[in-house]
Amino acid sequence: MLGMVEYNGQLSGQAYVVLTVICLLLVMGFSWCFYRAIKAAGQEADEQLPDEV
Repeated sequence: MLGMVEYNGQLSGQAYVVLTVICLLLVMGFSWCFYRAIKAAGQEADEQLPDEV
């Protein structure tokens, strides 16, 4: 079975590393999405021509 877990109220070093990596990935992902949205909003849309039948 699993061993007994003792919790002393603090995270381990490995847990802080994982938490930091996840937070960095979230911040980088949101930043990338925000950058793409701003870039797309700043572009001029091409003129829409009617379809020829």
